[in-house]
Amino acid sequence: MIKKIDSYIATSVLWAFLIVALVLLGLDFALTFIEQIKKVNDNYTIQSLLQVIVYRLPGKLAEYIPIASLIGTLMGLGTLAATSELTVMRAAGMPIWRIGMAACQPILIVSLLGMGISEFVAPITEQKANLIEKMRNQKSGTFSVTGGLWLKVDNNFVYIDAADSSGKLYGIKIFSPNEQKLNKIQAATSAEHIKDSTWQLNSVSETIFLPDRVETTQREKGEWNVSIKPEHLFLAAQEPETLSLSQLLSYQNYLSQQKLDASKYQLEFWITVLRPIASLALVLVALSSVFGPLRSSTMGGRIFSGVLIGLAFQNALNLFGRMSVAISFPPVVGVSIPIIICLLAGIILMRRRG
Repeated sequence: MIKKIDSYIATSVLWAFLIVALVLLGLDFALTFIEQIKKVNDNYTIQSLLQVIVYRLPGKLAEYIPIASLIGTLMGLGTLAATSELTVMRAAGMPIWRIGMAACQPILIVSLLGMGISEFVAPITEQKANLIEKMRNQKSGTFSVTGGLWLKVDNNFVYIDAADSSGKLYGIKIFSPNEQKLNKIQAATSAEHIKDSTWQLNSVSETIFLPDRVETTQREKGEWNVSIKPEHLFLAAQEPETLSLSQLLSYQNYLSQQKLDASKYQLEFWITVLRPIASLALVLVALSSVFGPLRSSTMGGRIFSGVLIGLAFQNALNLFGRMSVAISFPPVVGVSIPIIICLLAGIILMRRRG
């Protein structure tokens, strides 16, 4: 009998979670479409925009899991409370902790599934979306100098507009200084790794600054020798939030070996790793609210409360995380602070409820 009740509670919470996740993704899709529609032109069509938004949905789903867990628990258990089913369960001798465990089970499964999405699905789709978005400038033969990556490699300053998972680079600009003066600029539409430290540049435009004149030459192919490994060039060209856990770990280790700042990658790594714990912490807060101040509240009131708590948590996570990067503090500590606060608050309130 107890197992059937556990299954009933878990199913109620899971269905509510799925509805909330679907609504959040739908709102995100609509708002993003409205915001990005102004970018549509001959090179970046409606189809391309829709493709980009759809490719980013898996990453958004993984990101929304904690907030959807909170609101879903409030809705699922709130519905049971409104029909007095929770009261009957309590009267039958079922403790609050047992109800809490039943509610946490589907959230834990969904959170682990979210980590799988973050590792195996979202990085691939996010990188495809970024490539489509950035390549709209390449179709018209122009170069974007914003939103890409700047590197200092072998005394040269290199700009990479985008990269794909095969290691091909797009929109390359190589600035070669001579002391305080700019000596040469090489621009290429793409670059492909040949072997070791050698890359082939395609559709190359080279500008040389001489004392009395400027010379510009065009050629189909050129050679570029650079000491950084191809896989690190690809990872460097991606935003931290588009990388998988393994990629984040690999690149932050590389940056640490080179004595470079890896805090942005460490921050994103810990946000993803601790997301299941964050989801469970928010579920505890939801449980304490359902058995406390929100037990006689309307569904609209519960949803509103869940949105407020979720936004406060997300803002606290961003604030403490970015503060830890700004003051050179371990990012794991910054990310853990709001999660620990939620866990402690949930446990204390649950104990007070009985």
